[in-house]
Amino acid sequence: MTRILYVITRLAMGGAPHTMLTAIWGLKESGYEITLASGYPAPGEGSLVDEARSLGVELIFVPTLQRELHVLRDVRALWSLWRLMRERQFHVVHTHLSKAGILGRAAAFLSGLPCVHTFHGDVLEGYFSPAKSRVFLTAERMAGRVTHRFVCVSADLRRRLLAYNLGVESHFVTVANGIDPARLAAPGGKSHPDCRVGTLAMFYPVKRLDHFIEMAHRIKLRDPRIQFDMAGDGMVRVELEEQARQLGHPVRFTGICQEPAAFLAQLDVFVSCSDFESSGMSVMEAMSMGVPVVATSVGGIPEIVTEGETGLLVAAGDLEALTEAVWHLLQDPEKRARMGANAKRFARAHFSTDRMVSDLDALYRELLS
Repeated sequence: MTRILYVITRLAMGGAPHTMLTAIWGLKESGYEITLASGYPAPGEGSLVDEARSLGVELIFVPTLQRELHVLRDVRALWSLWRLMRERQFHVVHTHLSKAGILGRAAAFLSGLPCVHTFHGDVLEGYFSPAKSRVFLTAERMAGRVTHRFVCVSADLRRRLLAYNLGVESHFVTVANGIDPARLAAPGGKSHPDCRVGTLAMFYPVKRLDHFIEMAHRIKLRDPRIQFDMAGDGMVRVELEEQARQLGHPVRFTGICQEPAAFLAQLDVFVSCSDFESSGMSVMEAMSMGVPVVATSVGGIPEIVTEGETGLLVAAGDLEALTEAVWHLLQDPEKRARMGANAKRFARAHFSTDRMVSDLDALYRELLS
């Protein structure tokens, strides 16, 4: 039996951990023996620990594995991962998220194990300060020298990462995210008659949720009956709440979303305002639930949203275009229904968990051969 060690920085709420856990479930069903090593979620991030435990795989916590840079703590995390790899007979190490990717690949190299790293997004721009981004870029290039395969969740992300010179081009492969249909089982449809617009994201600057709030403010001036909901939490929550207060509270903050299906089922339009999205898990989930999408045409979004068919695409930063696109869908129930139906069919056909697991299985087999 092939034994894989998965390493992730933390089991917090978010698209990357959800996707990884879905892959682990599928690989376990396919006969792989999986061990998962993770740091603890930080306060305010939500937790997927219970979901990870429900998979029935070995879960090992590395308390010193955390998102923030801390030399002493990072050295201890590296030592813990190296010791784990030396004590067990793993065949492959597969890392997720930036910190775990750097430390996990270093430990795999020191242990003589082949390693795979999944890039769920590009955190080298837009997430950290310029100085911290340079540190991560240097560390990523060093880790890239000992990485056997790089997994990118979209073709656009692959092109973007290759420009950073992180590794050999032939070692970069694209494995699109898959969605677990059971996790997004229909909870019974809308429970209210009013129009509702929503977004689901971690509150990072790159998500441009300030544009969502401003867009909501402009539309509520036209029709105050429309409800705008923001699900999530994160580093810019205080700033966003202050912006909303100054604009008369045009949005409702619903907090960490433990049940995305229940949240998405109440929406008439889903909005993504990001300056960059590698693949857009929340967009994929909304489409799978039959919700039409208005999204910025960035990163891997055009690979999953077909303009005029499953949603509407606007240029990043164009607040006027974003507002008009959302307003247009709100005024046309028939178009919303048609786009939602198209989105659901497309999502069920293309966002397959089986396909994602099959691609990873082929990758491991090729690497071990």
